[in-house]
Amino acid sequence: MAEIWKDIPGYEGEYQVSDMGRVKSLDRKIVQRSRWGTDFERTITGRILRPGQFCKNGHVSVVLKHGGIGKPVHQLVMRAFVGEPPEGMEVRHINGNPKDNRLENLCYGTRTENILDVYTQGKKWRALSLEDVYYIRFALFCGLSGRQIADYLGVSESTVSDVKRGRTYSWLK
Repeated sequence: MAEIWKDIPGYEGEYQVSDMGRVKSLDRKIVQRSRWGTDFERTITGRILRPGQFCKNGHVSVVLKHGGIGKPVHQLVMRAFVGEPPEGMEVRHINGNPKDNRLENLCYGTRTENILDVYTQGKKWRALSLEDVYYIRFALFCGLSGRQIADYLGVSESTVSDVKRGRTYSWLK
């Protein structure tokens, strides 16, 4: 099956993204100013961009336009092929691999669905697993101190406090 390329919204005629999760720049002409103050036209040859890993959670990004900030590839693929995310939705990686940006591996979902995907694959979301959160709640109920729980789990006391006060994992019943 042939790779399908589409323009990236906001970068039409400059950059395209494929259904295989690759990003390329297109051939284009730009006007530059010489050191003598005269303008001249230069052709920039298009190429496949090499993604860099800018996020600690494993997502890869590419820089569009010189001096720009990194754009997550999975978001570019979904915006080009599916459209803007519905309100309250974000891009999910179905197989759990944040480097796999193929269209068939991406879908829109809620933040909770995205987090639960991580747990379903046996990974941890941040420092705690689901079992850790249940343990914190049970240990607090039994009267253990936050320091004792933090020492046992190897996390900070503020992490335990955040679970206790519902600042994190409040969605987990």
